[in-house]
Amino acid sequence: MRKLLAVLSVLSILLISMFVPTSEATDVPTVHSPSGVFIKRFCPTYPGEFITISNDGPQIDLNGWRLSDGEGSVTFNGSISLPTTTDITWSDSPERFLCLYPGEVVYHKSSTGIITKGSLKLADKGDQVYLFDQDGILIDVVYYGTSEPSSPWIGPAVPCKKGEMLLRTAEGSEYGSWSSEVPGSFSLLTPWSIASASPVLYPDDGLEVMVRQVDLALSEICVSTYILENWTLARHLAMAAVRGVDVTLLLEGQPVGGVSENGAALAYYLQENGVDVWVMRSSESFRRYDYLHAKYMVFDGERLIVSSENMADSSFTSNRGWAILVRSSSIARDALTVFQMDLGGKGVDVFPLDLSLPFHEGGPGRTLNYDRQRVSMEVTVSVILSTSPFTIQDTLVNALGGSQERVLVQQMNFEEDWLKGGEIMDALSRAAGRGVTVRILLDSGFGTKESNQRVAEALNAEASERGWDLECRLPGPSSPFERLHNKGVIIDDQVLVGSANWVDNSMRCNREMALLVRSMEMADHFTRLFEDDWKGDAVPPVISLPWHFLEVSQQQLVLLDATACHDTSNIAEFAWDLDGDGASDLYGPLHAVALMPGEHNVTLRVTDTMGNIAYENVTVRVSGGQAAIPSLLLYAPLPVIALLLLIRRNKRRI
Repeated sequence: MRKLLAVLSVLSILLISMFVPTSEATDVPTVHSPSGVFIKRFCPTYPGEFITISNDGPQIDLNGWRLSDGEGSVTFNGSISLPTTTDITWSDSPERFLCLYPGEVVYHKSSTGIITKGSLKLADKGDQVYLFDQDGILIDVVYYGTSEPSSPWIGPAVPCKKGEMLLRTAEGSEYGSWSSEVPGSFSLLTPWSIASASPVLYPDDGLEVMVRQVDLALSEICVSTYILENWTLARHLAMAAVRGVDVTLLLEGQPVGGVSENGAALAYYLQENGVDVWVMRSSESFRRYDYLHAKYMVFDGERLIVSSENMADSSFTSNRGWAILVRSSSIARDALTVFQMDLGGKGVDVFPLDLSLPFHEGGPGRTLNYDRQRVSMEVTVSVILSTSPFTIQDTLVNALGGSQERVLVQQMNFEEDWLKGGEIMDALSRAAGRGVTVRILLDSGFGTKESNQRVAEALNAEASERGWDLECRLPGPSSPFERLHNKGVIIDDQVLVGSANWVDNSMRCNREMALLVRSMEMADHFTRLFEDDWKGDAVPPVISLPWHFLEVSQQQLVLLDATACHDTSNIAEFAWDLDGDGASDLYGPLHAVALMPGEHNVTLRVTDTMGNIAYENVTVRVSGGQAAIPSLLLYAPLPVIALLLLIRRNKRRI
């Protein structure tokens, strides 16, 4: 029996040795990490290989520590201190690494204190990374991709796709200790701060507010946008650059359908007039975000506009959207941090205009005339700045979790799969379940109508079944806008405004930006805007009358004719006040009346089926003389008077 055990032991050792790639890992069959140093993250593919080690223990000297893939190694030679809670990175492309992680400590093959042996070159499809201490003891190991794991690794290798890095999420040398992430992706969630803020409604005043802030800028304007295709705004940006303002534009280079010729012409026009134009796009199939979908502008490091709308003609003429202008140096600086981090990917996924878009000519457009003295609503608010990936979703879920009275949603898209579950849908359902009033208005335009209609039907059916005060609808043909492009939410006394659609890609993969403001006055303002859109027609009827002043004798009938009035939602009521007492005397579109001598101010009130009201005043001057019609028939409707006139005429003939 002892001989059999001895044989089995030898066989086990031989089998283990077959799976250990090199002698550098053979001496140590288990991981020992009493020092607190560990592999934090690594990237085997473009934008460049790197391995980051971190220390959650006491400060340590890395002299003699070694990184290896089993074929080559990198040894830290000399006194290299790694303080507690700090990182140090080895990279074969330090320039690209510092673009994505500015300010971090990075070593490369030409750095002092680095000794390389063989070729530490991580395979894209699969490999392993070892970390040894100065005594050659294995401190940490990770297997990824197609590599075949061996002891002390537990479980299968960690999947890793091209353009991803692996990030440690838990202790241990096992499959469940790692997750994937896009290198250089960055999100921000600020604490609450106090600011002055103004609401902005598209298409009504979006362009005017933006242009005014551009014209007020003194030193710097930073623009980040998915689309910029409005020549009025471009011309004002160019004028700012010409007068010495530092204007920088970061533009999405691969929007759905591509950048139009007009958009490219506008970008080149801006560059020719002194604007620093950069384009975010993929390189070797890598980019940090699926789309640069944010729409914001920062002015002088003091003011910030965050919008749901692209900087395009449709946004300023036909789309329904919201924006908020915040006056706060701290919030503006936070937005600038995001802008600079995104712009920092130069040479990785951010490139000059001429290397990204073909040249086109166009413009230069016109300058918008606007009232420079106009004062918009300004409210003191508490505000949070949030970006995606992920933090906008977290911000929204937390706000929904605290809702007590109302949740009003305007969205262009609502992910159909969310009906099966998801953080936002779950939070929305819980709100409805505890009695919160929930109203959801979704776009009915091309490309969204069918899906949104299915979402609305499913939500309404569930609300009916569960007894929720929840309703979801799409705008009708009488809507005061052509496209609901908004991404806005009102939650009690809070308003969230930003660029993120309610779809997975916006929440998880895009660069988006949003503001969450807390102010009852601001929330009530946006609620009124929402309710106008919810009715489907916020436009009052159009009143058309054949005359506004009429002079007659007492013997003449006055014809009140409102039959030419019209409304897209149809008219529900015509009401006439003939004596100026504020009470209606007649109802209906057409009447013939006899009035007493004197001047009469007659008011017509027209109400459409959505409750919108329009008023019109007319004046009738009646000269003296014998009345042609008895006084008891004053204000009689046209059919009665016509009948009496017919009887009188017949009597005369008899």
